[in-house]
Amino acid sequence: MVDGARSGITHRQEGVLSLVKARGYVSLEMLAEQFGVSQQTVRRDVILLSDKGLVQRHHGGVGLPPGTDRLAYSNRRIRNAKEKTIIARMIAAQIPDGASVFIDIGTTMEAVANELISHKNLRIITNHIGVVSLFCEATEFEIILTGGLVRNRDRAITGEETVEFLSKFRVGYGIFGTGSLTRDGQLLDYHYRDAQASRAAMEISRIKFVGLDHSKFEADAMVPFAHVSEIDGIFSDTPPDAETRKAIKAAGATLFVP
Repeated sequence: MVDGARSGITHRQEGVLSLVKARGYVSLEMLAEQFGVSQQTVRRDVILLSDKGLVQRHHGGVGLPPGTDRLAYSNRRIRNAKEKTIIARMIAAQIPDGASVFIDIGTTMEAVANELISHKNLRIITNHIGVVSLFCEATEFEIILTGGLVRNRDRAITGEETVEFLSKFRVGYGIFGTGSLTRDGQLLDYHYRDAQASRAAMEISRIKFVGLDHSKFEADAMVPFAHVSEIDGIFSDTPPDAETRKAIKAAGATLFVP
């Protein structure tokens, strides 16, 4: 982005831009709450930033413009990397050799895949090309890659074809990421297609694990795909607040923290 594109931007609009860069996508509702203005006001900010080529408008929210989202994914891989490794090790410790496993998309799931390399005779289904590449290079696992639409920026495969493909299988373990865990136990994603794919994978998984670092507690995702009552284990680097812990316990899920 050239400096000229940023001329005439207010302090609040700079704040909007910073949030979008940090998260990749932010809803208008969250922005309005964050800056204490109406959604109409923040929509005008987004239009101005979009006209300058600094963001891309979406229905109900704003994201990064084409060409910068790949960098955002790389940044997410680095962000909280230590915490993701801790989470991945806890999850991997619950997976026995010889298991059939679905692995979801996302940077935390890449960390999980890396920790599963030392396992033996795993049978993997995934919609994450990055996970497939890692296992192909380092293991002799049996690997099934779903069909569907490839999203270039994060090598995820998603869409209706993915949902249909997954419905043909059953696995012992499903390992999932999430965009947000709410205080009432809802698991949310940022994208409708991703939520559909995760929902389909949960339907075919006997035991379901979710891994998320502390930044996902009450994050600004919008699309629900599950509730903690459907999950066997929630893995995080830090315990969530008391209300969220209460929801997890009431739902019968087990919380794993270091």
